[in-house]
Amino acid sequence: MEEFVSIPSGDVTLEGALTITGNATPVVIVCHPHPHYGGSMYNNVVESLRDELSSRGFSVLRFNFRGVGKSGGASLGGLDDYRDVSAAAAFLKHHESTADRPLAMAGYSYGAWVGIRHALDDRDILAWAAVSPPVSFFDFSHLTDPGVPVCFVSGDRDDFCDLESLKRLVDDLHGQKRLEVVPGADHFYMGYEGQMAKIVGGFFSDMFPS
Repeated sequence: MEEFVSIPSGDVTLEGALTITGNATPVVIVCHPHPHYGGSMYNNVVESLRDELSSRGFSVLRFNFRGVGKSGGASLGGLDDYRDVSAAAAFLKHHESTADRPLAMAGYSYGAWVGIRHALDDRDILAWAAVSPPVSFFDFSHLTDPGVPVCFVSGDRDDFCDLESLKRLVDDLHGQKRLEVVPGADHFYMGYEGQMAKIVGGFFSDMFPS
């Protein structure tokens, strides 16, 4: 069952929704797309990830970045918004139902960009997945050595995530990594949400076998 939660982030409070599954399953933080362009935790990709991951036994926290929905403050639309991802992780580390559980992160589009920024600094994030990271529009130079297993997913018709640029980015990374392509999908995954979510779910199931 999913419950709505309040997440403190600096001087504002973020709106979140937490699905608890099982007794000791990992928790995946899911980060939504750009707040300035209609992104929210109710996005089709975010909700598909929640459904797939929870069906596989993972607990899931999705949340709205500041300025979105019932979250306070205003998003800067820049990399500084990773502070809200950090707040979501801190919330899970102190929540009575999740404090002792492994953490992972999945970000979609802008959510991948800022989510990766947090994951690189947080040693408690044991694996992460990036869905359609917008390599055509944002600077990913902060991503060098992830230090944990990572998965990238993109459609082959994605105008915001140039596939050749993404391949070069992944090729340059050290460590355990995978890149999966959803044929026919563009950046928004309409009609392809299930395929995308199964790839991400399969990755996390491989990383955290029951």
